Amino acid sequence: MSLILSSLSLAALMSVTPTLAQTSSGEMPAVKEEVSIPFAQFGGIDDWRADGTKALYLKGRRNNDWYYAKLMSTCQGLNFANTIGFRNEATGNFDKFSAIIVDGQPCQITSLVKSEKPPKKK
Repeated sequence: MSLILSSLSLAALMSVTPTLAQTSSGEMPAVKEEVSIPFAQFGGIDDWRADGTKALYLKGRRNNDWYYAKLMSTCQGLNFANTIGFRNEATGNFDKFSAIIVDGQPCQITSLVKSEKPPKKK
């Protein structure tokens, strides 16, 4: 019985463990570390740019670093919004547990990593 449970546990674990595809050179791609933007409640986010309706770039005021935030699902109106709000954690930092507010609707962040500057608009 315990062997069956162990096998089932292992199968369940393998089904939820993320796998990384190798690049064409055979190297594993680098996984970016999740980060937070400090002092978001005190103007710690200086600028933002939508990347469609499921992600956005954020510019931190401190060191002018850029970040890339992925959203849990489509955030209606993000790509046309003139303003957005930021709902951060009790610590005041903006991270993967935070949300943005677009047209009064919260859009949950699922990942926040450091990024290069967003591409120029065409």
